[in-house]
Amino acid sequence: MTTAINNTNEMEAAILEIESDIMAAIKSKDTAALGPMLADEFIYRTHFGAEADKAAFLESIAQFPVEILSLRAEELKVNVYGETAVLTGVQVAEARPPEGETEESAVAFTDVFVRQDGRWLMVLAYGVELPSESDASG
Repeated sequence: MTTAINNTNEMEAAILEIESDIMAAIKSKDTAALGPMLADEFIYRTHFGAEADKAAFLESIAQFPVEILSLRAEELKVNVYGETAVLTGVQVAEARPPEGETEESAVAFTDVFVRQDGRWLMVLAYGVELPSESDASG
């Protein structure tokens, strides 16, 4: 039983490391680094019904019109189900549009990873924009 627990802990650690690498690549808009971490069948979805495949998602990252000052993940939880892992958390970003003041946003997300050929690849990302503190108080 200990081996299974250790193996699960190792898989969870691997998913958290990949997520950190994904966030770093998104922050720097480094699609060359990001692409290999996404499965060919990768899909990004939002609660508005928007959907992007891998190519469209990478293009949107490359052309994102704001400067991302910081990007971090909070409240991360990994669940591993054999060759599939589900990561949930909150992505907090601080960004500055070309003509504007710095803004902070928070997105609750679910990322799904599948182990293919011994590597964990993200196959699905789903995000829901959370209300800002000013929205909640106003």
